[in-house]
Amino acid sequence: MYSSRYSQNFFIVCLIFVLYVFYLMLRPFLVAVILGITMASLFHPNYSELRRRLGGRSTLSAAAMCSIITFLIIIPLLILFLSLANEFNSAYTAFRDQQGVWEEWMPGSEVPVLEAFWDLLGRYLDIEGLNFSLLLSSLVDWVARYLLDHYTSILGQVGSLVLSFLVMIFSMFFFLRDGDLLIKELKKLIPLAPAYEDMVFQKLRTVIYATFFGIFATGIAQGLVAGIIFLALGINNPVLWGTATAFLSLVPVVGTAAVWVPMSLYLIMSGSLLKGIILLVLGASVIGLVDNFVRPLIIEGKSEGMHLLLVFFALAGGLLLWGPAGLVLGPLVAALLVTFLEIYKIEFREELN
Repeated sequence: MYSSRYSQNFFIVCLIFVLYVFYLMLRPFLVAVILGITMASLFHPNYSELRRRLGGRSTLSAAAMCSIITFLIIIPLLILFLSLANEFNSAYTAFRDQQGVWEEWMPGSEVPVLEAFWDLLGRYLDIEGLNFSLLLSSLVDWVARYLLDHYTSILGQVGSLVLSFLVMIFSMFFFLRDGDLLIKELKKLIPLAPAYEDMVFQKLRTVIYATFFGIFATGIAQGLVAGIIFLALGINNPVLWGTATAFLSLVPVVGTAAVWVPMSLYLIMSGSLLKGIILLVLGASVIGLVDNFVRPLIIEGKSEGMHLLLVFFALAGGLLLWGPAGLVLGPLVAALLVTFLEIYKIEFREELN
């Protein structure tokens, strides 16, 4: 008996060690593998239909599906990166051209309201002798350099991005082709009743759908709406600001307001008072309400038991803990929590009552 217990303990220690080493090996590609699993789960119905049309040939169907998704991702990304390069150039030039307009709002201008404001500010702060025009110019230069440096660093990591993308597509191919078999083998390792195993995997699958379509699709919708509004108001660089709106919609609390609020203030202080007010109103109503309409439309019925507050903490905590991968991992962990709580309520129904 002692020998058996000792062997089991030794085996568990070795298994944990091997799993940890394997995790260290996988960690550089973890985000790519997670995205591969996510994409395979999302496009599995399409893959199944394609496999049916191709006479059940799994390898050919998975390869065709991966090729289609690759073209759907790479071509728009290339167009986007080329557009952003031009937009950054245009944005910097536009900011520099507006410097003369900003100087009208500095101390010494002939606008009575502004002069009263600067006089009031001067009673509490020593602003005499400060060259606001130079400070503004330096700030614009710093922001432009910061953006260009980071954009350049992203382009400088093209090799790493390409490798991660290839790992994602490679993983997606095998998860599409062998996903059902992998899930079946994984279920054998989970010491739960078959009904509970199905409950866990079903919850994970529905949360993946809800996460992808409810968060990323909403962000894309908000970016498109914001870009159209920027274009209609005649704002320079609508592609840049629309893209920024889509990305920042993924950030909890701040969200899209990080783009349209500063943009509105910039328009107002640049003399385009009407445009600034219109953007403030449309930002708070149209851009903000896209989230309230699109997200429930997509998520409704797909993530039962996932309260909005739980989703918020899952996203915020996931981002802080795992970075961008937390946008997927956070909701999945929350989904496991909800599922295990449901299993707990079923198993201990009598004790709870």
